[in-house]
This record gives sequence, C-alpha cells and structure tokens, in this order.
Amino acid sequence: MKWIRSFPLFLLLTYLLLSGCNTTLGLKKQQDNLRIPSWFINPVNKEIIGFIGAAAKYDSQGKINIAGSRKAALALLLTHHQLAFSGFDHAQLQSSAKLVLSQTHTVRFLPEFNHQGVIYSYATLEQNPFSLSQQQTLAHLSRCQFTQCSPSWLCDEKSNTITGVSFFTSSPSQQLSKAQQNANLIANLLYQSQVNATEYLSQSGHEKLAIQSASFSQSSQVSAKTTRTNQLLLKNVCEYNSTLIGNFVLPEPAIKLARDWQSQSMYQDRSLIQGRFGYGGQMSPDLLLSSAIELAIKDALIELAKIKGIEIEQASSLTFNNGYYFISHSKMTVDEQVSGQLLDIKLSYQQDRPIVNVWLLETKHPL
Repeated sequence: MKWIRSFPLFLLLTYLLLSGCNTTLGLKKQQDNLRIPSWFINPVNKEIIGFIGAAAKYDSQGKINIAGSRKAALALLLTHHQLAFSGFDHAQLQSSAKLVLSQTHTVRFLPEFNHQGVIYSYATLEQNPFSLSQQQTLAHLSRCQFTQCSPSWLCDEKSNTITGVSFFTSSPSQQLSKAQQNANLIANLLYQSQVNATEYLSQSGHEKLAIQSASFSQSSQVSAKTTRTNQLLLKNVCEYNSTLIGNFVLPEPAIKLARDWQSQSMYQDRSLIQGRFGYGGQMSPDLLLSSAIELAIKDALIELAKIKGIEIEQASSLTFNNGYYFISHSKMTVDEQVSGQLLDIKLSYQQDRPIVNVWLLETKHPL
C-alpha cells in the first residue's frame, strides 16, 4: 500500500523534472512571456548611455560569471568614453556594483539578467538615481515586425545609424558582439571600398530567321580598404525569430532629409543610390540576414562606382546573306574607390526570405 500511495507523487516529481528541463530549451517557447530589464532593449536613451556585456553564465570554476559579463560591459564603456583603466580586479567586479575609475568617473553596474545560459550586465557612468531606476523596470523583448514598423526605429530614416544583425550563435553569449561586428563591417565598407566589376553583353540577330538573342553576365568584388573599429553605440534591440537586430549609432551628426528624398538621384549635390537584395528569390549563400544586408550595401556601392568611372569596350559586325545578320559584344569595367553614407535601410520578409533595400549618399571624402 505504501508503494501505491507514493506512485502519484513519483509521477508528479517526474513531470516537474521533465518540465524543468524543457524550460531551458529554446528561446521561442517562452519568448512571449519573457520580461527583461529595459536596459537590454534600450541601453541608450536621452537620459543615460549604457553598455551591455555578455558572458557564459558559469565561469571555469562553476560559479555565476558576473565578473565576466561586467568586464565585457566595462570594456565597451571605456572604449566609448576614451577612458583608461587597468585595474580589472576579478573579485571587485564580482562583488561590487560600483567601480571607481578616477576622482571624476565612477561606473555603476545594474543587477544582472540571466537567460538561456548567458549572463548579461549593464554598465554606465554614475547617473542620477531616477534614470538608473527607469533602466531597471521590466519590459517584454521587442519582436521585430517589419511591415508594422515595430519597434518604430526599424523605419527611422536617420543617416547616422547602421543595422547590425546576428543569427543565434553557437556560443549564445557572443550574439550581441557578433551583431556589433557585422555593423562594424558595414561601417568599414561605407568608409572606403574598392570596387572592381565587369559586365559582358552579347547580342545577335538574323532578319530572315527572325531570331534575336542576348546574354548578360556580371562579376564583381567589393572590399573595404581599411579595417578599423568604429565608434558604434548600441541604442536599441529587437528580435526576429532567432536573429538579433541591433540599431547602432555612429558618432557623426545625422543629415536632415527632405520629405521626397528617396525619389531623387542627386541630393545635396551628391549621387543618391539605391541598393537591393532578395528580389526574385535571391538568397545569400549562408541564408543569413546579415549577409543579405551586406550584399545590398555592396550592390549600391557598385552602382556608385559605375557613376564615378566606367570603361566600355564594344565591337559589332553586320553581314548580308539573304537578309542581314548582326552580332555585337560589349564589355564594361569598373575600377574605383568609393565612399558612401547610409541614409536608410528597409527590411522585410517574403516566405521567410529577407528583402533588403538600402539608400546610400556619395561622400566625396572618407567619413
């Protein structure tokens, strides 16, 4: 009888154990109910500038890795504010919510956020208590809804922002930094790129046989001339499926855009170019949104290089034999260095395939 009485308890314990295991599997099962600190969604606002650091939840000794995530956040803060500090004390980072850098600068760490085996920390220079408390309020992680422009910054037309994207990484704690790396890659392409492109067009026709044909081929290479670390500031975050999308701000002032700017081919006496990727079922080799954005940027840079300089070689022949027959070949080559400023980027999805439109404004000199 004792065994019979304890059997329901055994089933209950088994159910709880299995349920407990399931709660650690995958972000999407709990995403709709997930509430996180406001600083993770909007690390930067009018009142406060903060930085998010991420690390694996446990360190090599099996302890909660608060020091690791705080160190990552602190490194971003020091770089942005151009502050020097060499006294990384593991024990101090682990235990203290404040870190004195100098007589004029004190870093404040807000309570950590743990999720899916990752611990996130938020670091900012000492602020007034109200601003800090606002960053600690709980909110839902924004879902990127492109057609509804939600959150609103997805549709902001600001020339000093870059969209950084990262799919779910093999090491979850690296997803934020990967998004920043991808944004930095785009910034370097815009700063100054070498464009080499070749296009071939062949046409032929026969009057008597009423046959006409044409073939077109293109090859291109776009590469950044410099590799540098840009001063990118993560301002907003949202998520689409397992892809993290960050809104990164450049330190330069934004260009004031007219209402009809997208319909113009010249703006402020500079060429305005649209680049695109994803139409007609186009897919990037790795199927990633980050690659689609990069290819759209490169498409615009190629078009910008064509405007700047192009060489054309053309040969054609015409013969008569019971009706004329013609054939022509043309070759277009581009070898230029170009720089551009990203005015806007629009993202959407069709049948789970990313569609990307970008608008670049030519810059006469590197930014």
